[in-house]
Amino acid sequence: MAKLKQYMDILVSLKKGDYKPLYLLHGDEPYYIDKVSKFIEKHALEEHERDFNLNILYGRDLKKDDLLDTVRRFPMMAQRQVVIVREAQDFSGRWADLEGYFQNPMPSTVLVIDYKYKSADAKTKWYKAIQANGTILQSSKHYDNELPEVISGFVREMKYRINPNAAHLMAEYLGNDLEKIEMELGKLTITVPLSKEISVDDIHRLIGVSKEYNVFEYLNAVSSRDAFRSYKIAQFLGKNEKNNPFILIIGTLFAHFSKVMIYHSLKSKDLNSVAEALGMRSTYAARSILESGRHFTFAQVAQIINLLREFDARNKGVNVAYGQSSEDMLKELTFRMLN
Repeated sequence: MAKLKQYMDILVSLKKGDYKPLYLLHGDEPYYIDKVSKFIEKHALEEHERDFNLNILYGRDLKKDDLLDTVRRFPMMAQRQVVIVREAQDFSGRWADLEGYFQNPMPSTVLVIDYKYKSADAKTKWYKAIQANGTILQSSKHYDNELPEVISGFVREMKYRINPNAAHLMAEYLGNDLEKIEMELGKLTITVPLSKEISVDDIHRLIGVSKEYNVFEYLNAVSSRDAFRSYKIAQFLGKNEKNNPFILIIGTLFAHFSKVMIYHSLKSKDLNSVAEALGMRSTYAARSILESGRHFTFAQVAQIINLLREFDARNKGVNVAYGQSSEDMLKELTFRMLN
């Protein structure tokens, strides 16, 4: 979660008007890169200062000498100038050739390098020069188990509160698409009063998550060994494979029961200890692990993991019965997990 904290810290500094002469924004998650870059573009200069002091360049067209000429200019009737290099990963030259400037940047220039979809080499001298004289944001993709806390962090930034259950449901439904998460949170904050905590009902009502039939609810039903509910949801998910791919359900179950396997190996099985051992920031996420641990023995969990491997192979065409659909396989899997 360091990337979220780093992003928030950078935003706090920028909102205070503390602009550094160099920003390297790099990594395979474009969301944070775009947010920081656009904030600087919008707020570092007054409206009337932008015509002469805002320069947007693109990596594919970039020439080293032209960039150096631009960043070394003095601002015109403004405190600073801003130079943003978009798609900097497409620069055909060598960033090492700008090392001299990175070591001694113009204090009146804010140079922003948007280096998307890949990471810059932290061992290089030019990287270390930017690190010494500016700010670096490593923007990498979040793991799925980090998303509920990411959502909670976004909500706090909006000055709202969200129920942990609601954050998990959003993460399960929306996946690792931070732009979509931000957009849906925007919808919620329009309707939900600031004084009210965003609830599971709000997610169902305003985002359109099926109140009963989604992978998240299916996992809860299986975890509590609720056979009737498990079969009911399995049938729905199977009939709506386009929105609920079988491979996604298998992956969700495998991730969950792998954690339940670890749970059975722990000496201390209280909620906080389990959350800490599994690297979960939220104790809410650990509750479903405890629930499964109470309903499935170590041997049963091991058998379920073997079943998931079997059905994963069958989904890929190995030893699958002729004409068997994903719906059929999901119902069979559900039956075998619970019996």
